[in-house]
Amino acid sequence: MDTQAQTNKIHLRGVPETMLAPLYNRAWEQKRADRLIDDPLSLKIANSIDYDYEANFGKPMAWHAIRSRVFDDAIREWLKLYPNGTIVSLGEGLDTQFWRVDNGLLNWISVDLPESIEVRSCFLPANKRNKLISCSALDYKWSQHVPKDVPVFFVFGGLLMYFLEKEVGNLLFFIADNFPNSNLLFDMNTKFHSSKTLEGFYNTKKYTAPSMPWGLNYDKSDKLLSIHPKFIQKMKMTFFDVFPERLRPYSFIRHVAWLNDRLSPWMIQLSVSK
Repeated sequence: MDTQAQTNKIHLRGVPETMLAPLYNRAWEQKRADRLIDDPLSLKIANSIDYDYEANFGKPMAWHAIRSRVFDDAIREWLKLYPNGTIVSLGEGLDTQFWRVDNGLLNWISVDLPESIEVRSCFLPANKRNKLISCSALDYKWSQHVPKDVPVFFVFGGLLMYFLEKEVGNLLFFIADNFPNSNLLFDMNTKFHSSKTLEGFYNTKKYTAPSMPWGLNYDKSDKLLSIHPKFIQKMKMTFFDVFPERLRPYSFIRHVAWLNDRLSPWMIQLSVSK
């Protein structure tokens, strides 16, 4: 990062600290001529925070830029149908997606823990179409702020793996039961990755990833569809499917079915029928 910029210290631990990893990777993506997303705001924010990203998270990689690109593209397609729609981003951290996809008409609701919303308020510009809600995604009081008479798109990246399987099921069921004709887009880690974090997964010598108690393998996505009878799968892909050249040498995994099912992080979009 640009060490000459004036920086501010922030104090985050545990799951809230993980918001800095995708910020770091999105910011570094802006330095590439072949960048997958245009996100100058992330670079500006990352440079303004006094934090040793590389010491904690290692060398920058394309994981989060790929997720952002896939999520952005899906939301843009949805906005073509519902330009005045509402997007609800659960566990948003320091994501800048609102500014990447804003069509000037959408409404955006950011939901995260109080300490995360406080940091978000400090580093991201206010916007009258972006409402900030301080609570856990599992505290359904956020739903009181979501209009019931307009199309809604729920997006949550890097969130569900920090919950228990039952909590995830309850959250997805609640959304499907209360917001018919909505869309949900999220990413998943595998059982293997989950088990490694429970053992104490070291990103670097300085940083240990928080426990991720729940994982689901790529070939078990039917388990998500079974949570609610109105769920319909619209899209499913691994992180290696879209830009494999950016994740070499790991992207070879996609050519071996049993490895792909057990080791590939993945993304899925569900719709809720009326």
